[in-house]
Amino acid sequence: MADSPHRATILEPAPSSVSADVSPRRRSTRFRPRVLLVEPDKDTRSSLALGLVGAGFEVLAAPSIEDVLGELGEGRPLPHLVIVPAAPNGDGLDGFTFCERLRADARTEHLPVYLLSRREEPHHRSRAEAVRADDYLLQPLPPQVVVSLARMKAGRSAFAPAYEAHTVRMPLAQVLHALLCGSRSGRIELRDNEGWLSFHEGHVVDASFEGERGLTAIRRMLFFGSGAYAVSFAEVLAEGKLLLNLKIYASLLMPAAERFAALCALGIPLSARLVVDFKRLADVLKSLPDDVGQVLRLFDGQRTVHTALLECRMPEVTTLEVVTCLYAQGVLVPANLIAERETVPQSIPPFFEPVLSPEAPREEDEPFSEAFETPGSSRAA
Repeated sequence: MADSPHRATILEPAPSSVSADVSPRRRSTRFRPRVLLVEPDKDTRSSLALGLVGAGFEVLAAPSIEDVLGELGEGRPLPHLVIVPAAPNGDGLDGFTFCERLRADARTEHLPVYLLSRREEPHHRSRAEAVRADDYLLQPLPPQVVVSLARMKAGRSAFAPAYEAHTVRMPLAQVLHALLCGSRSGRIELRDNEGWLSFHEGHVVDASFEGERGLTAIRRMLFFGSGAYAVSFAEVLAEGKLLLNLKIYASLLMPAAERFAALCALGIPLSARLVVDFKRLADVLKSLPDDVGQVLRLFDGQRTVHTALLECRMPEVTTLEVVTCLYAQGVLVPANLIAERETVPQSIPPFFEPVLSPEAPREEDEPFSEAFETPGSSRAA
């Protein structure tokens, strides 16, 4: 490729910052994936570059494609990801032609390329596929979306049909947001528990998680899905009806998923078994809202927090907020603390379970009645 008299501005993370984690396998802290970023608008370029640098990437930023051609010459280290505008800056190269040139060069054909556009043209999507761009995205894009895209693709082969990640390093809510900003179709599939979600050109079209389908499955997969997962791209994987678009997801569901994750980070494990401390409940009962009872009734020491969130009639995020508040007030405590402090009752308190009216024993049950007598009781004469 021809050299350019201009050079891109190189922005590097601080030496003490953590490395961008772009692989399911933890990489060395010395590894700094390099992103080549071309953006004509100075403010947008600065915002996206700072976001990437803050996430641990090294960024080569420039206003036009011509300004970065020299960085791709022989003897220079290649970037791990290329982000360029689809439209040309003045009379310069457009992103489609640039991507086509990268694919024609054996040295650069493997580089993943994202094409950005400020307005969608009818032929842009098909042309992006023709030049084998990894995705075509409409601006404006939040810096966090660009960071997620970089984590997904940096260092991987161009136009890869699938890749793996982990929710610890790439939360599902962030990955789905980035995928919905693009134009490709495919599926996110969890490895450690049954669940999948299909997307098609900026829409979620189907989902399945723990026996649920549709919108409930989408919400619960974002809230409870964890572990390794795979993202696969193919039209056949994205069959279904339109359930959710990018606008609704970004304004409603993603904030809820982030709030849920923030509450989980406060330290109450979803696997914990909690129980009501009735002595503490009596002290604060007057200050609690009336509908808190439907949450308290679920914590009998047998259900986990996870199970209670699924069974409660209130939304999962609202329920977890109530649980977190009650835990902070000492109303809900680990079940083992109450078991150590108090004797276990012989029967379940009616607060948790309805009291059934006693039935007269049937004649065939009488030979087994001794097995069900409580200690100290005597058989009727």
